[in-house]
Amino acid sequence: MLISTAYLPPIQYVALLYKYGSAKIEIWEHYKKQTYRNRATILSANGPLDLIMPLEKDAGSKTLLKDVRIAYHDRWNAEHWNAICSAYNSSPYFEYYKEDFERFFTQQFSFLIDYNLELLNCILQLLHIQCDCSFTNDFTKPDTQSDDFRYSISPKIRPLIDTPRYTQVFEDKFDFVPNLSILDLLCNEGPEAKEYLKQLF
Repeated sequence: MLISTAYLPPIQYVALLYKYGSAKIEIWEHYKKQTYRNRATILSANGPLDLIMPLEKDAGSKTLLKDVRIAYHDRWNAEHWNAICSAYNSSPYFEYYKEDFERFFTQQFSFLIDYNLELLNCILQLLHIQCDCSFTNDFTKPDTQSDDFRYSISPKIRPLIDTPRYTQVFEDKFDFVPNLSILDLLCNEGPEAKEYLKQLF
């Protein structure tokens, strides 16, 4: 399976990793804005909230993804962590996973792909999902293989997989919001998150 890199990826992304059991993560494509590569969506007290990781200014449309660096000049990591804590502090399992995630918002990583892969491996470990994830060695043209999900998992495209209702924080204020970051599922469902993902395919 071919897939893009993703920051705190959406539920459908992790469901596909669970299904396939191995994945090549694209690093030889040119960086694309407004994708899950450096953004995630959580559910806050005010509704869905996009967490966007700022990148160094040279991360343009001609920059290879493997060369994209994370910018830390505006303390986004502290802001993201505060938003996550505010959103999920009252969820059933946030305290259980809090320590595992906190280090990703206190340490600094140079490259986006390294940050995302280490964070993804942490998520898979917490879910007890075995998936062999590695980087691509070269670029494969789109539409040449059926298990290519690099461009079909996007905030701008309808999810490939329907995500059934589960209990969410603030459900007394909002209708169910599907396909949020896997963080939302983990914090609300805990150990049952793996079974939830299993039913998606």
